[in-house]
Amino acid sequence: MIPRGPKTKRLEEKKRIVEDLKEKISSSNAQILVNLCGMTVEDTTQIRKELKKFDARVQVVKNTLAKIAAEDTVLKPVEEHFRGPTAIVFCYGDPVSVIKSLVKYEKDFEHFDIKAGVLEGKPLTKEQLVEVSKLPSREVLVAKVVGTIQAPLYGLVGVLAANLRNLIGVLYAIKQVKEQQQ
Repeated sequence: MIPRGPKTKRLEEKKRIVEDLKEKISSSNAQILVNLCGMTVEDTTQIRKELKKFDARVQVVKNTLAKIAAEDTVLKPVEEHFRGPTAIVFCYGDPVSVIKSLVKYEKDFEHFDIKAGVLEGKPLTKEQLVEVSKLPSREVLVAKVVGTIQAPLYGLVGVLAANLRNLIGVLYAIKQVKEQQQ
């Protein structure tokens, strides 16, 4: 029988945390590394609540466990940023909205700092994340695509309606001519 001491329980807990991180990495479509050091609990709670609206979750991680979890995942290229206090923002919804919020938080909160991130499997620097934040949100892009698709259809409907109106006008004119001849 193997004795179950405090070290064994800690090791099992660490393994569970690593597996949980790997699962979150694989199920999220973007992961952004941030530094929350020096922020108040109230500010951190506010950020968590606002990010939850965009289907994103914040998890403070131990760097050693995060590096282990990053092995063989999309976070491997940015593992050098696991230095100092680190939190990972896992995005499950629209990542552009989350990145826009994080860039805004960096301006609003003195101690909030974006380190790096991964978007759809591609590693991004802080500067690249700021550029992504300038993109329109998913909803705006979808609206633009729908508008672009609808424009030719409206034109086609207008042309067809004009031909129908012209046909009705010609038939009405013929009717009036025949009525006058009688």
